Amino acid sequence: MTSRTFVAVVRRDWGAASPGVAAKFAESLDSIENARMNRSPGTAVSIRLRAAARALLAIIVTAGFGSAALAAGGGLEIVVPAYFYPSSNSTLWDDMTAAADDVPITAIMNPGSGPGSFKDNNYVEAVNAFRAAGGRVIGYVHSSYGGRPLAQVLADIDKYDAWYGIDGIFVDEMANTGPGQRLDYYKAIYDHVKGIDPEWEVMGNPGTHTIEQYATWPTADRFMVFENTGEFYESYNPSAWNAEYDRDKFVHLVHTEDSPAAMESFLDLALARNAGGIYITHDVMNNPWDTLPSYWQAEVLAVAAINASFAAADFNYDGSVDAEDLQRWSAAFGRVGGGAAHNNGDANGDGAVDGADFLVWQRELGALQPLDSTSATAVPEPTPAALALAALIAVPRIVRRAGLYPLAVKADNEAT
Repeated sequence: MTSRTFVAVVRRDWGAASPGVAAKFAESLDSIENARMNRSPGTAVSIRLRAAARALLAIIVTAGFGSAALAAGGGLEIVVPAYFYPSSNSTLWDDMTAAADDVPITAIMNPGSGPGSFKDNNYVEAVNAFRAAGGRVIGYVHSSYGGRPLAQVLADIDKYDAWYGIDGIFVDEMANTGPGQRLDYYKAIYDHVKGIDPEWEVMGNPGTHTIEQYATWPTADRFMVFENTGEFYESYNPSAWNAEYDRDKFVHLVHTEDSPAAMESFLDLALARNAGGIYITHDVMNNPWDTLPSYWQAEVLAVAAINASFAAADFNYDGSVDAEDLQRWSAAFGRVGGGAAHNNGDANGDGAVDGADFLVWQRELGALQPLDSTSATAVPEPTPAALALAALIAVPRIVRRAGLYPLAVKADNEAT
């Protein structure tokens, strides 16, 4: 949505409820857009923007926008190390594809301890079918705990980019300590991936506890902080700093677990331990990732049941629908083509982040419980207060795009 389009929406749907503030806000956005077009930023833009923002805040408070109480828990995604070949003699990729319509799944493809030496059409077909069904695919590379030459890692990433339509990169054998040079090594991998596609995910796998600097540097979008047997998962305690981040920052892999009952218990443990990504299998060492679990369908159904207990617009899986979820929607707004995930702001599961997802957020704002499935087809007009909150989030993005982010406005935003 361009700023002019947003102005039209504000004037049409919000002006009747609060014409004075709507006019002030629309005037501010007009000024921003005109300054962007003329490339002539000035203090008048800053003054008008701050005045509109304060007025919008007043509307929001008056309309009863508060911080909804957070409920414990959140949604889960199955993260499958799909280290099995998609041949005509195997249905494993087909089984994942069938489940991708029921639960969020990210599959880690690994043709040959990396992309291999050639483009494999069997992988092309399997990956494309899986992604078309709603799944996400990231490509495996190994880093030897920072000891592998960086150029080799980057060359593997470039092969994935050239050969397969995927959604990111999985960095295995990730170091979990300093010094700074080691973090810089992984930051270089992260920057290379984001240079290919800013929407690509980087998932790092230390396989155990890691230091927070890997998150803040940054070196990855998500971290696999547990990779071990079911026996050890029962007593596992995450690092204290993990609790300060959204659950979709962390992934747990559990192998050598025969019991379907234990699998279901471990799903609850993952939620309690602030992990948004989980995979549990009966498979054992030396390669516990060369097949799907014997209880695959039960695991899919259990994750689907957990996710059904939360609102569709709870994009950060914290148990409530609020401004933080709208921030996620706003950051990914306009993403189309089937590549968007629920945690990007895709509330209706169509692979895009668009106005329909905003309407789901608007309807569920403040919800701690899911709406029934029939409500998903009703599309009400956005309320004035919801538009106000969306406006507050949209303004900084418009200003940044215009190159007009005065220090005074930035300070105001940080203060709130």
